[in-house]
Amino acid sequence: MTDHMYKAPQPVSVEMVPTQISPALSCNEGPSLNQGMLDEKLEGKIDFVWDAISRQPKKAYCITCGSFCGFFFLFIVILMVAGSSFFPFSSDVPIYLRGHVTKQRSDAIVEGKDIADYTLNAPDIELRQSVDTLGGEREDLTLEIIYFPEFGDVLETKILQKMFEFEQRVMARNEFADHCLIDYNSTEVAFEQSNNVDMITKINSQSHNCAVHHTIVWACDPSLGTPCSKLASTPIGLMNCNKSTTCTPDEFILEENFKVPKVHTYANSIPDRNTVEGLNSNNFLKLVDSQFGAGNQIAKAVKTEFTFGAPLKGYKTVNDDPDGQSEDLAEWLFDEYHTWLADGQISGGVSYVYNGHGMLSLYIQSLMVTDGMFAIASMVFVLIYIAFMTSSWWLAVMGMGQILMCFPVAYFLYFGIFQQRYFGVFNMLSIFIILGIGADDIFVFLDTWEQSGHKFKSLGKRMSYTWKHAGKAMLVTSLSTMISFMSNANSSFPAIQTFGIFAAMLVLVNYCAVMVFYPTVVFMFATFFEEWKFCCGWPSKFATLVKQGLTSPTFKNVKIVTDEQGREHFEECTSTEPAVCRWFRESYSSGIIGAKIVIILIFIAMIVVFGIQAGGLEADPKAPQFLPSSDNYQKFLDENPKHFARGGSVNAVKMVFAWGIDKENPIDRSGTLATDVDDPGKPVWDPNFDLPVAARCMLSICEKAQEKSDERKTGGYPDFPIDCFLIDFKKHVDANDTALWNKITGLGADKNTFYELLAGWLNTPKVMSMWKPYIHAELVDGQITLRFISTELKLTVESSNIDPDDGKALWNTWEDWFNDQYNSEPCKSVAAQAGGFQSSLDFIYVRAKLVEEALSGIYLSVGLAFVVLTLATTNILVAFFAVLVISCVVVCTMGMTVVLGWKLGILESVGLVMVPGLSVDFVAHLAEAYIESESHDREGRVRDMLARVGISVVSGAISTLG
Repeated sequence: MTDHMYKAPQPVSVEMVPTQISPALSCNEGPSLNQGMLDEKLEGKIDFVWDAISRQPKKAYCITCGSFCGFFFLFIVILMVAGSSFFPFSSDVPIYLRGHVTKQRSDAIVEGKDIADYTLNAPDIELRQSVDTLGGEREDLTLEIIYFPEFGDVLETKILQKMFEFEQRVMARNEFADHCLIDYNSTEVAFEQSNNVDMITKINSQSHNCAVHHTIVWACDPSLGTPCSKLASTPIGLMNCNKSTTCTPDEFILEENFKVPKVHTYANSIPDRNTVEGLNSNNFLKLVDSQFGAGNQIAKAVKTEFTFGAPLKGYKTVNDDPDGQSEDLAEWLFDEYHTWLADGQISGGVSYVYNGHGMLSLYIQSLMVTDGMFAIASMVFVLIYIAFMTSSWWLAVMGMGQILMCFPVAYFLYFGIFQQRYFGVFNMLSIFIILGIGADDIFVFLDTWEQSGHKFKSLGKRMSYTWKHAGKAMLVTSLSTMISFMSNANSSFPAIQTFGIFAAMLVLVNYCAVMVFYPTVVFMFATFFEEWKFCCGWPSKFATLVKQGLTSPTFKNVKIVTDEQGREHFEECTSTEPAVCRWFRESYSSGIIGAKIVIILIFIAMIVVFGIQAGGLEADPKAPQFLPSSDNYQKFLDENPKHFARGGSVNAVKMVFAWGIDKENPIDRSGTLATDVDDPGKPVWDPNFDLPVAARCMLSICEKAQEKSDERKTGGYPDFPIDCFLIDFKKHVDANDTALWNKITGLGADKNTFYELLAGWLNTPKVMSMWKPYIHAELVDGQITLRFISTELKLTVESSNIDPDDGKALWNTWEDWFNDQYNSEPCKSVAAQAGGFQSSLDFIYVRAKLVEEALSGIYLSVGLAFVVLTLATTNILVAFFAVLVISCVVVCTMGMTVVLGWKLGILESVGLVMVPGLSVDFVAHLAEAYIESESHDREGRVRDMLARVGISVVSGAISTLG
């Protein structure tokens, strides 16, 4: 390839347009001051490597492109062969403090429930359904609907009638009877103690009725012996049954003279689960607005719960693939009810929101498919923008392909060198980041390439110049951005740590690609495609007009001239620049320079204001809100705790006690990965735990824990009862012999009698269904081994609004209280056999750590950026002011976060740490251009800086914004 094939760039005049259209509308300066100061050494030096490559562009392109494609196909092959073991994508977001004691205890309890899930009593009880036991965790298998009146009282008769009719339609949906919780009391089924498969098949094949769902629009069953008007009537409800036997739904009667007295009775009743009346009152009050009661008979909201049960049809027991059963139920609920309920099945005076088991997760997954279209749209926008600015589909498509091809290479580094075995949602967000960074690097590269055309004719020399100058600028920005992301690698949170590592690898690979692969793309463009018209030539025509200048083809400039004596002086000359670049050099620069004092004062005022606001930045007590406030599921999440906080809302902090797990070392994490949410480790059992001996101590702790205490945030019994089976078990024992309890518990306990009574008590289906989630046993070598006991107590504070400092203080209060119980009887003498610990509030420490790491990550990013900029510019003063600008951007971003009413959650924390890395990208370009300017005064350097990289920074910002 010879040089005579290429025309040297010529100054533009009115009669003549450039022979080379600017790929990126770059601000080349023609015969201006910058061009007049060529480096003689660089001009006389020939880069043999680039010259050789320029003579064989096809071969160079094929080698580099083939390398990228090879990595891509290798990635695909390994993915097809190894599957998830090579690319373990997970929708789980591991944001937790794995090494903190609160997380160790909670993980030990969760994993303990999953392992020790054997039933203590006869195996046949597993054939009965359980509404809240799947996968070792207590999990409600329900479809919940909350009703709201348009105005007034939701308990009005006409609204209740609409609710009743609507709920009949809910139960009439396809396969409802195959999933509902079975009412075993309505059928005559003999459950024999047998493991015989034929018996299992016989029992599962029998026809059963669905249990009554939890609703206030139902009639009681008079056949149970209690009139419907009595508070002790069962089921609860505001509808009447005038028959002496059971009524069918079409025989229910909604009468004003029946409803009003019953509402009055419920509103003035005292809930107490030890009596039928109190238990029914408690169940009714759970379904109505928490403001109802204590004499208030008006409800602003009412909830209905349709209960489903496991084992589902096609499964033998609760423990028969519990995860599969959970997924099947969730998919059926979503497919059958999501769209149907979204269409609005009630009108006129009442509205509703809904949520069900697994429905929210499936809904978010469906939205992720939609959101994936935004990622594609972002790619298309960047592609079109690059194509328009370069007037070349070749440069745009190859540039976009280069950016996307970075992913397989970066993943090999992430997987192989850093040994990461997690790839999650945060990692996928890197695609938006690298699109902006990659496009910015392309613009810088092409701008420098265009500038080189006014210095050299040889493609090899042009690329040598471009490679050195653009490479330096991109190296500074890439290093700074990599450092910003790598600061996340020290995060205590696995999701943030892995995101930082992968994003840094993407930036590294992108820099290598633009320095190795993209030069061959530019060679191919200059050799074969430069003369091709793009979109009928319109963008090229637009570029030509800009090149010519919209007002004047030339402008006055100065250049440095050396006379015969070697003395330098300035000489006026004419030069040509694109109108955009001229605007940056003249109008924009003059405005900035002329108003610099005002601008500085304005920014100082902004920094002061936003700095003060930034001081109020605090951790977000709520979980990240991924849905808009108007969305049905988000409304449900907001309204449920707002209206149904009686006895502790669904968001109430849960205090969990556990006995039987080692307190000092609750979980063994050896052989596990910090990012693996599904395998946190194995619980370490307490070998000294002895339930009969520890029972009195445990009972005492349960009874004292539920006593009202402002310091411990307990509401007191009966509003906030503790879920502790020993309380009810002792009542069962005392019902036969009040002296027996002391004989079978404590030191010298009759352990055989204790376990015989416990197994017999648990053999009652209702008892087993209630307490199985808290009694954890494992089958070891054919023997049933009790592993640990757990209890739960809802506190009066909600996890969504507790301050981190208050949460830490509350945790310490409970820790001290629990330890104090072992300093007195009945626990002191059996401390070794009882052991135990409290577990709660692990999320509080997560919130506090998020704030701490966000700030430390910013400090680290800014500090290392200063080092990089100092080394790159070799001017500590320029580096200082560059870092000062970056710091101002960070402060303003933090302050605006507070102004907008946002708090520091997971996404905000990651975003703030990224701010220095993204802002240094632009600042570094400006700083490098300022240093490279050959002007002898500050104002001249500012004008050169803005003219040289102003359009590149704007283009990069637009592509990043897109």
